Amino acid sequence: MKPHIRTLIHGIGRYVPVRHRYVFTRDDKLRLRVWAPFIGAGVCFAVAGFVSVVQPHISTGGGQATSIAAYINTDRTSTTMPEERLASSQKRLQRYGDAASAETAAIAEEPADAAPKITQIEVDSGDTLAGVLRRAGLDGAQTYQAVKAIEEHYDPRHIRPGQKLEVRFDPRDQAGSEYDFSSLVLEIDRLKSVSLTRNDEGGFVSDVEETEVVTRKRTGRAEIETSLSGSAAKAGIPASVIARTIQIYSWSVDFQRDIRRGDLVEVMYERTETPDGDLVRGGEVLYARLNVNGRDIPVYRFETRDGRIDYYTPEGNSIRRILMSTPIDGARLSSGFGMRRHPISGYNRMHRGLDFAAPTGTPIYAAGDGVVEKAAYWGAYGNYVRIRHNSTLKTAYAHLHNFARGITSGTRVTQGQVIGYVGTTGRSTGPHLHYEVHVNGEQVNPRGVDIPQGDQLEGTDLANFKRHVKQMREEYIALSDGRKYAGSAAASTSSHVR
Repeated sequence: MKPHIRTLIHGIGRYVPVRHRYVFTRDDKLRLRVWAPFIGAGVCFAVAGFVSVVQPHISTGGGQATSIAAYINTDRTSTTMPEERLASSQKRLQRYGDAASAETAAIAEEPADAAPKITQIEVDSGDTLAGVLRRAGLDGAQTYQAVKAIEEHYDPRHIRPGQKLEVRFDPRDQAGSEYDFSSLVLEIDRLKSVSLTRNDEGGFVSDVEETEVVTRKRTGRAEIETSLSGSAAKAGIPASVIARTIQIYSWSVDFQRDIRRGDLVEVMYERTETPDGDLVRGGEVLYARLNVNGRDIPVYRFETRDGRIDYYTPEGNSIRRILMSTPIDGARLSSGFGMRRHPISGYNRMHRGLDFAAPTGTPIYAAGDGVVEKAAYWGAYGNYVRIRHNSTLKTAYAHLHNFARGITSGTRVTQGQVIGYVGTTGRSTGPHLHYEVHVNGEQVNPRGVDIPQGDQLEGTDLANFKRHVKQMREEYIALSDGRKYAGSAAASTSSHVR
């Protein structure tokens, strides 16, 4: 310390009786507070100001450092501190420092509470609910109680691969040395789950949690590049919606041979979503338009006064025909109607049907409403089904791998119903469907026969349909442009590929 400062401190100590204490600052410097019981506030402020001036020169470190208090409390006639008093001061400072360090260390070493353990498990093939719970860490008694509680809302026998469980274990103590099962959530489907929690008595209480859903209208439009399904998927149209669209048009469009690059499809459909917009499932197709090889085919879903729901052209004609154009999806026409060299016998002979090559197991549909006349193995045809549609019209399906459940002689079927699956039974060189159309007992070319149209709207139904068509057109345009249709409260969005 500088000599003139030391002299000043010594002078204050001779004429002003003071007491002192030590206070540490954040950067571990020593600040001195003084108290003069017999001097006024002016002297106190002066001393405080002086201390703030000299404070940067004082530290608590090294052996050469001293304190103002040490100088103020020295002998009035001496400028040096007695050794015993200096030792006492340093001991006090050391004690304060040790106490602060101990307190800081205690706070730093205080252990954090153990966190709960949460395990997520996916159900595998062959799993039971009890087995999954045991795998998650529950003991036998807990597993039994949990299954019994879940049975109130869900049959454990219906558990299937892919379902997910989330199981929680809470620590018994702060250290987390042991854990107890506390709760679980079992996902039933995308909209529903069962939760299980402990009650105050140590048992389990189950509850059902259901996600809120809304139905919204959406639109999509795609120009076909390579395939209808691929282009639609690229445009953001759900697979279920495009599959339904293909089914709607299957009475008048052969999707294996009629669709070409540059053709167009547009749809307006309903779909079920969460409030955040996540798809839950696709809904009904409300309007669709196919432009196939320059031919425009719009259709509208409409319900008549007597409750019949069908798809109609703008003129009010049902898109349905008595027979579907093709009774199978995704097949390749491998052989047409007419004379050909038989692949097995090697002779030229009449081929009285159409052959559709497809993988074994591909579904085969009834081409129209009717009654099954025959469903059995029949010589060279292998597994064979024949359906009578009216007094003059029948269809036949051969080489089936097997029949659909319930398809026997005398069974009534509806158009588009699955009646069997592609196979290669009988005289066959590979899996395919042999399809025939019989008119008045004669086998005719399925692609050349004049198939009658379905129903046609009349009277009040036709007038209501015309208004419905106008509304659907306006709504599709509004939703495609990202606007909310004035006549509909449904939220919507649109996706396009041009």
